[in-house]
Amino acid sequence: MPGKTHRDGVLSSYGSFDDELTTINTYVDVGIIDGQLFRTKRVRVDAVTNNLHVKILGSMDGGATYDIEVVAEFTVTVGTAQIQTVTDYYTHLKVQVKPAVADTHGTLSTDFAMASF
Repeated sequence: MPGKTHRDGVLSSYGSFDDELTTINTYVDVGIIDGQLFRTKRVRVDAVTNNLHVKILGSMDGGATYDIEVVAEFTVTVGTAQIQTVTDYYTHLKVQVKPAVADTHGTLSTDFAMASF
């Protein structure tokens, strides 16, 4: 993931995942954020169609396992974006999504930004 070093030495980066359309009723992976160089990570999620449940898992071993629930399950309602901030150190973060109501599938839009401070 490309980063940018600012004049004051702060490293920053940003990105997004392809919109994820749920097709099953259990959690699926949306994408993985490589946060090894960054202290503060912000993840913005938006339910484009239908309400969705989202959670963020963390890895301390370079992305081999995601056994830490960094942000517990929360609901994202259509048209109401949410921003989750993670300041604890994790080498990687994994965003997961599932429908808020079984068989009512929806699309999640995800953006993220990170900084070394």
